[in-house]
Amino acid sequence: MKKTHIAIICGALLVILGGCASLSGIADSAGGFNPLGAVQAKAEKRVNAEIASGVGLTGLERKMMFNMMYSQVYFVGGFAPAHYDLEEGQGMVWSLVSKGDEGEEGQMETERALLKTLDDGSSWWYLSWSSDDAEDPAQWEFEALMDADMQAVKLRYYNADVGRIEETEFAPSAEAESEEDGTMEEPEEVPSSDLETDDLSSLSRGREKVKVGAGTFNAEKLVWEITDEETGEKVVYIWWVDSSVPGGLVRYEYSAEGSSITGELSSLKKGYTTKFSSY
Repeated sequence: MKKTHIAIICGALLVILGGCASLSGIADSAGGFNPLGAVQAKAEKRVNAEIASGVGLTGLERKMMFNMMYSQVYFVGGFAPAHYDLEEGQGMVWSLVSKGDEGEEGQMETERALLKTLDDGSSWWYLSWSSDDAEDPAQWEFEALMDADMQAVKLRYYNADVGRIEETEFAPSAEAESEEDGTMEEPEEVPSSDLETDDLSSLSRGREKVKVGAGTFNAEKLVWEITDEETGEKVVYIWWVDSSVPGGLVRYEYSAEGSSITGELSSLKKGYTTKFSSY
């Protein structure tokens, strides 16, 4: 995602939230102790949420988060879902451990499921991401409409602050408006988008027995190394793949410039359907 998009969103949120905070301060100073302060604060929060929703800031925030999730949930481990198709209603849960270049660690859980394939080749997917951070737990859930090229077209989600399901759309890259107005383009493709299924055999390093939460698999180990043309940074993906498993991938490792992410398939599920009335 472009840094200007993040700056626009953060700046706009500061303006609205700062203005609402000043209103609360005036009420406190004028009335002194307010026994209904909690009720007032809750009402103000609802008003602020309605404003953010009405002017599109909530949608921009969700798009920003979705763009950050795109390569780690939809392209889990950078591995394209199209290599090993899922059936409608099939999905999987992944456990991820990240390590930064200064030794910091984080644990996350992601979930991805194919909900419905449409006649034009597009499809609805369920994507979720949650953090186990005790100090700052977080969970994000989306239903995303992907076009035939696996690019996000539309998002639907539940906005708990206003108590309803909302929807926002991405502007195609070719039609996006200027950055100054805060328009959010569709997520950038991950590098492995260019890999065809036939290319995977050239990456093979043989087979290994892999034990993960979802079971033990005799998986083919694939190693893919690329170098960023702009930064010269070397990126290494290692994928363990079993073609009998929905989605194919059972474990992966990603590393770049001292940081890494390791992911393991925790469980396979069936029976997924829309939670947000997307179709």
